[in-house]
Amino acid sequence: MNVKEVMSRETKTIRMVDRLDTAARILWENDCGIVPVVDGNQALVGVVTDRDLCMAAYTQGRPLGEIPVTAVMARNAATCKPDDPVATAMQTLQQRQVHRLPVVDARNVVVGMLSISDLVRVAHTRPAGLDGGSVLKTIASITAPRRAAPAPTLVAPVASVTPAAATASIPAPAAKVAAVSAPAPIAAAPLAAAKSSKPAKAEKSKGKGRKN
Repeated sequence: MNVKEVMSRETKTIRMVDRLDTAARILWENDCGIVPVVDGNQALVGVVTDRDLCMAAYTQGRPLGEIPVTAVMARNAATCKPDDPVATAMQTLQQRQVHRLPVVDARNVVVGMLSISDLVRVAHTRPAGLDGGSVLKTIASITAPRRAAPAPTLVAPVASVTPAAATASIPAPAAKVAAVSAPAPIAAAPLAAAKSSKPAKAEKSKGKGRKN
């Protein structure tokens, strides 16, 4: 059985110049978890998943409409060809631990998508064509624990801080520990002030009258 017998053919794509809100709309409207990113020639350059959207919104703290697709897309996406055996595609799914593979032609143009859900449905409806045990093994490999990744670094949204909020966030100056003591009050003058005495005039000596 080849990939083209199992894959989903109606696959929506987004352009490199798009923003993540466009990717979110396509994922929502088409009830899917991945969208291929293509260049001007419709050639595959990467993929964006619903998880990429969540992590971008969490780590960057910006609306999806402000984040370019190229900032978060996986550029080394694994792919398969329409004529590849399904067994080969399942090996790729196991090795890369991914749930979906874009299907591309000789020009690297997306012609479909192969997901683990497609394999499960075929194994259920056509067990003679696809062994259910191999599909179960693929699912087990995909869902095996991976090495823990380091915690993402959060980026504070610069545009969301308004001048008023920035002013309000400035802490008030700390109170002075030692207050400056006020100068001691000046003592009031006594109510009954002593009259200042004029300097005593020198007593005139009583002289005798001049003789004629």
